[in-house]
Amino acid sequence: LAHQHDSCNRLHDDDLELAEEAPLIARTADDDALSRTSPSIRGSAVSNGDSNAAASATHQSKGELSLMKVRYAIEVVLITAVYMTVGPALILVNKRIMSDYGFPYPIAISALGQLSSYLFCVLCFRVLRTHTRVMSEHVTWPFYVANMGVVGAASAGSIALGQGAYLYMSVAYIQMLKSLGPVVTSCCLVGFGVERPSRALLGCVLMISAGAALASYGELHFSAYGTSMMLMSTCCEALRLVLTQKLVVNLKFPALEGLYYYSPITAAWMLLASLALELPAMVSTHRTGSELAPAAIVAAHWVDFALAAVLGVLVNTSSMLMVKYTGAVALKLLATARNAALVLFAVLVVGEPTTLTQVVGYAFASCFFVLYVYVKSSDGNELMPCRRYCSNSC
Repeated sequence: LAHQHDSCNRLHDDDLELAEEAPLIARTADDDALSRTSPSIRGSAVSNGDSNAAASATHQSKGELSLMKVRYAIEVVLITAVYMTVGPALILVNKRIMSDYGFPYPIAISALGQLSSYLFCVLCFRVLRTHTRVMSEHVTWPFYVANMGVVGAASAGSIALGQGAYLYMSVAYIQMLKSLGPVVTSCCLVGFGVERPSRALLGCVLMISAGAALASYGELHFSAYGTSMMLMSTCCEALRLVLTQKLVVNLKFPALEGLYYYSPITAAWMLLASLALELPAMVSTHRTGSELAPAAIVAAHWVDFALAAVLGVLVNTSSMLMVKYTGAVALKLLATARNAALVLFAVLVVGEPTTLTQVVGYAFASCFFVLYVYVKSSDGNELMPCRRYCSNSC
């Protein structure tokens, strides 16, 4: 009886072991059966899941790429609209403040825009922290004085002298004189040894100069003082462009970070010039207690001054974003179209007098400016960011 009991226990234990090993045996049998099948059947069985996953990933990536392109197109349209409107709006607001309200202090008004731009950069870098300063370790005091100080001085001269020209000349004629920008810029680039222009480029520069001279000849209210201020402003702007190209392109400086560093030094140069040239007139006018005192004008028209500050920020940021999204070529063409639109607005809406000689000279200079941009871009030096964006996305 004891022997039979032990045999029954052993049989029961063997049954339990077989029951536990049954799933493993079944899985092994399935694997053996799969291994005995043909390689093509095995490959299709394995690749079925992979192909479904790959198709799903490809469909998802195409959808994301289409969404990115749509978002990019919307951003370009919005930034272009802002760029095309804020520049002329700032010119007209500053012109009204200086001429209509009797506030003939262009340097102080220009410093207001630079200070507001610096406050905007501080808000982005230090308060909201939407951007980081990647070049902060390289910006030492000797570097700041040697680079940002010179760029700030050139920018201050360009903006302040350009604003002061509106006190003596019409808006339309000043926009016509701005067509001389490529001429002076090319001279500075050649003088600094940055580039050697081709014969076609030199021909375009000469034709632009001829058109600007014809527009100046047809000006009804020609002012030698105002024209000299505008030409000096153009020279300072060309110098600023050359130095900025060295700073931003060659030294790999981000555009907004460059604005963060050179806007305060630009404002400082403007404030020094305003203290030396405009403060005595402000103090003497303030002592009279008249309505033309600077403090009284600011208090009476503070909305216009606040609008000028906001538009100054938008002009700087929209120009930076236009370079990022469309490139230098499209920026030059849009700037030419914007100046032409402002000329038409000043003549047709504001009613500024313009002669046929001026119109012909400005149209001649504008046509050769477009040809200048085409010749310069055909050299391969200026690549559209939309092309770089599409290649990076693909």
